[in-house]
Amino acid sequence: MTVTSSLAVGRRTRRLNFDPALFGPTLALVLMFVIYSVASPHFLTPGNITNVLVQSAPLLILASGQTFALLMGGLDLSQGSIISLVSVVTATIMMNYGIVPAAVIGLASGILVGLANGLLIGRARIQPFIVTLGMLYMIAGAALVVSGGSTVFGLPQPDVDIFFWFGGGFIGPFPVPLIIAFILVAIAYFVLTRTPVGRHIYAIGGSEQVALMSGINVARTKIFIYVMSGTFAAIAGFLLSGRVISGQPLLGSGDLLLQSIGAVIIGGTSIFGGRGGVLRTVLGVLVIAFMVNGLNLLAISTFTQQVIVGAIIILSAWANALRRETG
Repeated sequence: MTVTSSLAVGRRTRRLNFDPALFGPTLALVLMFVIYSVASPHFLTPGNITNVLVQSAPLLILASGQTFALLMGGLDLSQGSIISLVSVVTATIMMNYGIVPAAVIGLASGILVGLANGLLIGRARIQPFIVTLGMLYMIAGAALVVSGGSTVFGLPQPDVDIFFWFGGGFIGPFPVPLIIAFILVAIAYFVLTRTPVGRHIYAIGGSEQVALMSGINVARTKIFIYVMSGTFAAIAGFLLSGRVISGQPLLGSGDLLLQSIGAVIIGGTSIFGGRGGVLRTVLGVLVIAFMVNGLNLLAISTFTQQVIVGAIIILSAWANALRRETG
């Protein structure tokens, strides 16, 4: 075979390897930029783009953790409650013991919830939906108990300044939350694509029975998945608490959880497991973040925004199902 023909085959192979799941969200993102740029002079400004990226950093972290669960064919409904628990535990400990013990204990509380999820799903073999739904209620209640149902504010100096730095500070021109988010995305990408446990996660999502027959320790892998999801949710909760410099028992009770799941689905990760990845999730987060930002600039009501986001999630799930049927 000549060099020319070899190059031609290589080009055809690369074209055949194009991921069709990326086409829809990429096209949606491009169209949004075009439409919003024409409709609002404020959309394509450096300040607005930076603000959107910083605001979306906790969602990016949360959705990256959620990607592990969906790739397995499960999900994690407890992420929002973990955010609330980490927020109030961190603030409560900080009031008496300072930033370092507060950060350690606060983050550990979220990681322990993830571990509990993993043990119940992996060892006790309870369905992920049931376990994480139960944890959603339990941990939300625990956050209210810890805080007495009230916001924990009046954090001491200089701890509160350090706390805010994590949620809203800068290293040179770069926002700290965005740096942390990119580091965690890189870690998730490395784990999923370059380690044995990453291959095991895809295998379980493809067929748990086949994974078991192949000698994969499914229970241990599931524990790892939910520890990762809980860890990412805990870090997102820490950053959000730092941004508002208080402990809020309802901090994770808004749209963050649904947006986390939605971003993974919009990015093209299969809801049936086994297909997808964290880079797709990044694309899904950008679609949601810039769509909501553009609608806000155009003064579209939040009720209408919810309708649009929900419709996009349904269409993305439908596209996933069609791709699965066609192989």
